Amino acid sequence: MSTGPGKVCLDGVADIGGERVFVRRFLQAREADRVGLPFFARYGERATWFDELRPAPFERRPWFTTEPRFAGEPVPV
Repeated sequence: MSTGPGKVCLDGVADIGGERVFVRRFLQAREADRVGLPFFARYGERATWFDELRPAPFERRPWFTTEPRFAGEPVPV
């Protein structure tokens, strides 16, 4: 799926730490160091698009910012 931060793949659903999550990864990304790294979103039966997802409770990575980011912009902490 194409998204603002890059092209995202859904690898599947997993149970991690008692939470049901979507396992995702970037196939292409505005920031090359994100490509191939897994990240996790809360499971949602009705979610049909990337921006409908919310980060898993344990996820702290910046690709779930609400505003688009572009290469060269600082990562919010």
